[in-house]
Amino acid sequence: MNIYTQNKKIFFNNAFILFFIALLIRLIYLILQNPSIEKLIEDELLYWNAAHILLDKGSLEESTKAERMFGVFIYTKLLLILSSKSLKVYLVLQSILDSLSCFIIYKIGSLILPKQKLYVYISAIISPLMIILSSQVLSETIFLFFFTLFLYFSAKVILEKNNLLFKIAMAGLFLGFSTTIRPITYPLIYLSILPFIIILLKKNFLKHKIIFSSIIFLFFSLFPISSRIYENIKIHNSFSLTSQTGTHLAYWIAPLIISETKNINRTEAIQYIDKIKDNYTLTDNNYKNDKILRQVGFKALSDINKIDIIFHWLKAGLINITAPSILLDKHLRSLPHPSYYETGNVLLWLKLIFGDSEYYKYLIILLIASFSSIFTIISFIVGSVYIFKTNRVVFVLTTLYVLYFLLITGPLLSPKYIFPILPCLFFYQAITLSKLIYFFHKFK
Repeated sequence: MNIYTQNKKIFFNNAFILFFIALLIRLIYLILQNPSIEKLIEDELLYWNAAHILLDKGSLEESTKAERMFGVFIYTKLLLILSSKSLKVYLVLQSILDSLSCFIIYKIGSLILPKQKLYVYISAIISPLMIILSSQVLSETIFLFFFTLFLYFSAKVILEKNNLLFKIAMAGLFLGFSTTIRPITYPLIYLSILPFIIILLKKNFLKHKIIFSSIIFLFFSLFPISSRIYENIKIHNSFSLTSQTGTHLAYWIAPLIISETKNINRTEAIQYIDKIKDNYTLTDNNYKNDKILRQVGFKALSDINKIDIIFHWLKAGLINITAPSILLDKHLRSLPHPSYYETGNVLLWLKLIFGDSEYYKYLIILLIASFSSIFTIISFIVGSVYIFKTNRVVFVLTTLYVLYFLLITGPLLSPKYIFPILPCLFFYQAITLSKLIYFFHKFK
């Protein structure tokens, strides 16, 4: 047996062990959750029911198709077929996919942080957010799978010199697949062109090759969503991928900012939005209504100080990064606790939790889980400084990557909104873990 064959065998053995550990953790959590159709909530119900309708009737209502990207329904339909409509089997299959994402993140870590790659993997396999989301009928798991593949091939473009055109094409393709699941990466397709051009310039590529590479990236990125782009421009006269933006702005972002700045609750904020909406006439076209609701949202926010809006955007980003992911656990959510969106104010929400004994069980779990927030804050500082010192290009790109998703998710509060930046967060945590272990070994 030659060295190549031995190394290949060792790689596959290690890959299987790493994958199995990640899957085992997810299956244990899944067993503890004991999922059932009766426990499905919010978007879970939408995806589960839509997948059944698509499977049984072959099509969805226009409003559902317009509101979400088509890729998520293809994914849920496929898992429904493979699972024979069993929810538990469906979630086991999704756990397998999530475990593969952990391994892809490990491979990215091997490229960017070879010394800390094992810590990157540990951070991924025990990530509460990844584990919890993989146990629910949502789009985050399949999105993260495609998006980590985009990051993997992008890292290879940055750090390697061979077969760059193929890697650029693959990066574009998986970014396109990510966008078929969630439109939040649509602007990233165009924003990624400039960093790729700068990277290729640093690699002394000829100008015509850079232009060709950019075209290849755009082609492979846009190809998976080309039918949606063409259809929306031709039929609906819209460049948007979905009709969700207006509703999101008018009934989620605007009420949240209004309730905090005007010191009113969510119900009163929505009543304020509805009064503005009464001045407009909605149509039977989802995309026209999307444009109208955007105007309603902007009108509602127009009299609010721009500094206040920026403050709430930044505050939400910081809270989402540091908030314990356990908040998304269904068992915890079932405990008595006040709704943040109904109170509309962080301080009032905390006052209610601390002031009512009915919420104490929820409070105790929240306080214990909050210790992870301290580690997250330290990791962001330590990790960023380390990457800045070791690789300025990676530092700039990871910083822009984090800022992009914090900006695009807006002032909405939930730990799930940081799921696209989890790979970067794992890098920061891996660096911090390695520093802590080195520190304890040094003084042992």
